[in-house]
Parts: sequence; C-alpha cells; structure tokens
Amino acid sequence: MKNIAILGAVFGDEGKGAFTHHFSKDYDWVIRFSGGANAGHTIYRDGIKYVHNLLPSFDWRHSHVKAFLGSGMVIDLEQLCKEVQQLHAISPEIASRIYIDPDAFVVLPEHKEEDKANNAHIGSTNRGIGPAYKSKIARAGIKVRDAINKFDQNIVNLNYYGVKFKYAMELERQFKNDKLLFEGAQGIMLDINHGTYPYVSCGDATISGIYASGFASYKLDKVYGVAKCYTTKVGEGPFPTELSGKEADELRKLGNEYGATTGRPRKVGWIDLPALQYSCKKGGINSLILTKFDILNGRNQVPMCVSYGKTPVCSADFFNIPSYNLQYINVPGWKNADNLDELKPFISLVEGYSGLPVEYISKGIKSADIVPW
Repeated sequence: MKNIAILGAVFGDEGKGAFTHHFSKDYDWVIRFSGGANAGHTIYRDGIKYVHNLLPSFDWRHSHVKAFLGSGMVIDLEQLCKEVQQLHAISPEIASRIYIDPDAFVVLPEHKEEDKANNAHIGSTNRGIGPAYKSKIARAGIKVRDAINKFDQNIVNLNYYGVKFKYAMELERQFKNDKLLFEGAQGIMLDINHGTYPYVSCGDATISGIYASGFASYKLDKVYGVAKCYTTKVGEGPFPTELSGKEADELRKLGNEYGATTGRPRKVGWIDLPALQYSCKKGGINSLILTKFDILNGRNQVPMCVSYGKTPVCSADFFNIPSYNLQYINVPGWKNADNLDELKPFISLVEGYSGLPVEYISKGIKSADIVPW
C-alpha cells in the first residue's frame, strides 16, 4: 500500500507509536499532522525505550525513512530540541531526515502557564496545547516561520543539528512519488470535533486532520485504528466501562498503565464496542489493530461491553449512561496470547460488532510480538 494512516481508535494510549515504528521501514515518510507534545508515543529500539512527544515514531535505523512535522501541529520548540538532541547523540545524520512545516504553530511558555492555571478540570497534560490552539484560532498565534524570521535560539539549534524547514508544497514532488505513513495523536474520542467534548484534546484525531494539514490530494489506501483489548483513559470525562477498586488496580498494574507524557495513572476498563464502532465511523477507520493481549493472559473469561441500550450517534450519547444499561458478554479467555487460536472468540466479536477486519495484533512490546491476524 502506498499511503496509510495509523490512528488511535478510542481514547489514545493504544500503541500507535509501536505500530508506526514497526511499519515505517516500508515507507519513505512518517508524518505527524496534528497535536503537540501532549502525545506520548512509546517505542522500543534494540531493547531501549524511547518516548516521542513531537517527533513521528519513525525507525531511524533505516536510512531512507524521513520524518515530517505538519502544519496542523502546535510545536514546543524547546521540547523538540531535546528530542532531536537525543537522536543527534546517537547518530548525527538522523536529524537531517527530520523536516518541519513552517506553517505549524508554536507553543509558547505563556501557553503552558495558562494550561496549568485554567485547564485542570479537563485533565490537561499542561503542555500548552489548548492555549496554543486557542491563539491559532484567535489569529494571534506564532508560526514556526515567525520563529525562523526572529532567529529564535531553538530554531538556530535545530538548524545546527541539521533539521530542515520545508512547506508541504515544497516537497510535493517527493510526497507524490514516495510512500507516506500518517501518524495520529490521541484517539477519536478525544477529537476536538467528534470526541467527548469538552473533555477532549484540541487537535484533529480523525483523517480530517490529514487533509487539513495540506495533504488533501493524497489518497489513503488504508486507515488503521489501534485499540487495546481493554480500554484506558487519561483525564476527565465519560468512561462507560471504567473499573474501580482492586480490579482496576490489578489491571492497571499488569498493563503498566501510566501516561507516557505525564506519568499519571490511567483509568482502566473493559473493551467498549459501542465506542469503538462510533470512533471508527467518525474517524474514517477501515481496518483494526488490537494490542496488549499479553496483559490479559490467564483469565478464564474476558468481559466485553456490547451495548448501552442504544447506538451512540453523537458524543453526548457517552455521558450519564446508567450502569444497568451497559450490556456485557463474557468470552473465553486465553492462557497465553502466543496461542492465537485462543484469541479467536474475542477477535471475532470485535469484528462482528465493529464491522471491520482486525488485520494485526500485538502481544508484547517487542517487534516480534506484532503479528498479522
């Protein structure tokens, strides 16, 4: 496939980074199109853990793979310098494969201060994302091109490392001839337009963000949605299948469910098929990837929420759902996710309720744990 997208299917934190990293060797460009340093994409290279907040999850070990930070992003230039510096220390040539669209907006120190002061009620990461997007919409924001013209020290540093500043249209010939992988941020249920507003991020988590960042003329051959075999969420807002007490603590500990960006404990719950179906339709997803099957190893049964009593058609339908309206099915569990036959009842039900095929699964953190279904 020439061009694909990998999006978070529900609340994010589902393994997009790992799959982007795994697939990136087969692509020429890995493109972030939305969000900012509130994203925490955890990847493992040669057994070493890396967390990319701004950089796309490209596998820099393959010299043909390049990274592009698109105009739909809001970029904390100081944080980006830290990430680039880390790669520069590994190999100086890596940074020369990183490109930034000067039309992207900049997260300023005052945006982060405003975030801390005003947005605790929605579970913000305090990275200044919301205030930066607010400045953008108010036509008061600063673009990367403005920072370039002002010889901002962070721009000077990025130039020193070899990072390139190119508008998307300047690279049009390359993009048209090359293979593109678009990496989403957060998940569809946190999308500014279609998520559980106001408990959302401020960027586009659906395929519309790809088009809005200047790639409307590029056909997508596949749009993958990544979901866990259970559900997690960071921050406030509705979470119909949320667990509490000892059961939640045990699942959180088993899955190491703590935010890659903030370190906050994630809320945990069982897989939510109504939310997954809604997200796939709203997000433009046409194929699924399921992750973290190893975390549920050894369970006799695995609960799956299959209905709220009605089909959600808008984000308001996820609020104030009485617990007695949640309908669950218990499917046979698996002793070990390495035995793929044991996963069939669970995956068949996901496919049946979502109406989409599951094409890949993961059962661990190593690249070898990613397998086609």
